[in-house]
Amino acid sequence: MLKQDGSLLDDFTDLRNLKNSAGEPFAPIDSDVDQKMNVLMIDGSRTITRWNQLWRQNGIEEVMIGAVFVNRTSGEAVTDSVGTATWAQKLHGGEWDLRTPLWAKDQAVIDSLSAPHLFFDAGVSETSVKDVFYSSGRSLYSGISAADGDYLYVTDSAHDRIVRIDFERSQLIRLATGEEVWTHRGVFGHTVAGYGTGAGTVNSPSGIDVDFAGNIYYAQAGEYFSVHKIRPVTAGGYTTYPSVFQQGSHDIMDLWRFSRPADVAVDQKQMVYVANTFEDEIQVFRSDGSFFKKAGIEEVLVDTAIWVYSGTDSALVDTFLTVERPGALESPRGVAVDERGVIYICDALNSRILRYRLSNTVDENVTPDE
Repeated sequence: MLKQDGSLLDDFTDLRNLKNSAGEPFAPIDSDVDQKMNVLMIDGSRTITRWNQLWRQNGIEEVMIGAVFVNRTSGEAVTDSVGTATWAQKLHGGEWDLRTPLWAKDQAVIDSLSAPHLFFDAGVSETSVKDVFYSSGRSLYSGISAADGDYLYVTDSAHDRIVRIDFERSQLIRLATGEEVWTHRGVFGHTVAGYGTGAGTVNSPSGIDVDFAGNIYYAQAGEYFSVHKIRPVTAGGYTTYPSVFQQGSHDIMDLWRFSRPADVAVDQKQMVYVANTFEDEIQVFRSDGSFFKKAGIEEVLVDTAIWVYSGTDSALVDTFLTVERPGALESPRGVAVDERGVIYICDALNSRILRYRLSNTVDENVTPDE
């Protein structure tokens, strides 16, 4: 976690030298932060790891270890414990009301929740029961993006698809401030888009992002269309995700425009930023999919001469041409953009993060946030 000026933030040391639930080194390939202050990370496997900034900074005082439930039909009262086979059923089945939480200072659970911990594992049948058309345990997540709701999206490169993972309440915790909040686990929601070569289909996906309106953008290395925008449309309780951009109507869908883009980002104005990895550049598009500008390249003015023809006449004319060439970037792997349109680029081969801004629209005096 870095300040705007590139210096490290000391409050996030938990996110350095990460280890997974098995105690093995954990190397994230993508991450995102949601409105619940969850930092969500993937490492290319079938799992999602979470760390919550609020819980860590405020401290967890107690955790709910069980509760008294009352049956809505019979009025029967029973006690159940967190983690049992029937706990999730009572909490989410609709037949029981949680009446009395049972609290304890379970230090092992507190330590686990305070540190980076497993949020979702596609190989666990209990949380992937609705994934009936794919072999969940073979999923390999290559990109992650949190949405403005109780769900997130991941790209599954093993199955060439986009997946929605829903948040499901698991247990209450009480912070040192006295505030009681729910913790959540991830459960499979549904497959958003599947394999194909047309608009709105998936082929070797890599990066993903979601805008304020819920539109989903993803980059991929497969054939034909490298960047897609799809939107959720719900009717009759069923959600479909038609493509917004189409070939022939939007520049961003031009064939051969990109060379294995690794990531995509969208800002608050729905401008789209694509890390065009093999061309060492960032391409920027307006919200309507029309091309706007490139970042990370150098433009050189070349004094040259060209032949100009008019009918049977011709003449050699001196002129100047603007030629693009690679700039500071070398195979950019990630791109992000803040609320002012400042672009942050992961220049992985040079082990650095670069920042670009559009000088005629962004305050030239960009100062680090204190």
